[in-house]
Amino acid sequence: MDYKEAVEILIKLSGKRSLKPAEKEAVLTAIGVLSWATLAKSRLKRLKIKRDKRGMI
Repeated sequence: MDYKEAVEILIKLSGKRSLKPAEKEAVLTAIGVLSWATLAKSRLKRLKIKRDKRGMI
């Protein structure tokens, strides 16, 4: 499962009314962590592409 799928599942879960406030906060925190991880992964991928392009020239 990738980050995007996990975030989508957690968003659906956070919309349920049966969650206690602490549980909902935990779900939202997990969404935030996964979002940051996705951004970091994308940044590293772009840096690698940029580095590879410099090596080709």
